[in-house]
Amino acid sequence: MLVDLHMHTTCSDGVYTPEQLTRMAVDAKLSVMAISDHDTVAAYDGSHSFAPGVRVIPAIEISSECDGEDVHILGYGIDTADEGLQAYCAQFKERRFNRALEIVDRCRALGYDIDRSAIEATLRQGGTVGRPHIARQLVAKGYFPDVKTVFDKLLYRGGPAYVPYHRRSIDDCVALIRQAGGGIAVLAHPGLLKRTLDQVLAHDFDGVEVYHPKNRGRYKEFLKLAEDRHWYVSGGSDFHGTTGRFPEKVGVFTVDAQAVKALLNDVKG
Repeated sequence: MLVDLHMHTTCSDGVYTPEQLTRMAVDAKLSVMAISDHDTVAAYDGSHSFAPGVRVIPAIEISSECDGEDVHILGYGIDTADEGLQAYCAQFKERRFNRALEIVDRCRALGYDIDRSAIEATLRQGGTVGRPHIARQLVAKGYFPDVKTVFDKLLYRGGPAYVPYHRRSIDDCVALIRQAGGGIAVLAHPGLLKRTLDQVLAHDFDGVEVYHPKNRGRYKEFLKLAEDRHWYVSGGSDFHGTTGRFPEKVGVFTVDAQAVKALLNDVKG
C-alpha cells in the first residue's frame, strides 16, 4: 500500500482542487492521503467532494518559526470543525491576505506589472494566499522562468519583495492541534531546518516527518530520532503541483504504508 501524508490544494498554495487531487491520488493508486493545506482546513468545509477509492486523513500544516527559520507542523486526525482551530484559520487567513497585498505592492514598486485581482479572487473562493500565488503571477507575466527563480530573486526571507509576518510559537501550534479533537502534531520536513534543528527538536511533538523529498539521504537519522523519542513516523511528498517543483506529479514520491503504520493505525479519520 502506498500513502502520501503531505499534499496541498487550491485551498492554500496548491495548483489542484481537492476534487482533482483526490482523483489524481486514486489514479496513482494511493491508498491513503492527507490534504494538509497551509493554515486552513477549507478543503474539509463541506463544499468539496473527495474522489472515492482513497482514504483522506483530515490534516493541516501550521506555520511557526524558531530564531528566524520557518518551522512547519503537520496536524493529523484533527477535528476540522473545532472552534479554536477555525478561529486560528480565520485570523491567519486575514493576515496572509494583507501580507500578500503588501508583497504585490512591493513587486509593483520594483517594476513588475501585477495586480491584486488574483489575490482577491483566491480569497473569495475561500482559500488562503501566500507567496506562491504571487510567484505564479510573475511567471505567467514572463518575468521569471519558474516559481523557484522568483523565490531565489525576490521572495526569499529578507528579499526585495519579502514581507515578514507574525506566527504563533511552536508550543502554541502543537497545543492547537491536540486540542482540535486530539490531533497528532508532527514536525514537518526537518531536513529544511539549517540552524535551529536542535532547538526545534526540544519541543514536545508527537512525531516527525521522516520521509520527505528534502530529507533524502537523512532517513536513517530521522528514523533513529523517532525511535529514540517514541515518536510517530510520517512521510509525504509535499505535493503542490507547481511546475519545476519536485514532485510535479502525484505518485512520483510515495511512502510505504508499513513505514508509517503506527500513525495510520492511531490517527482519526
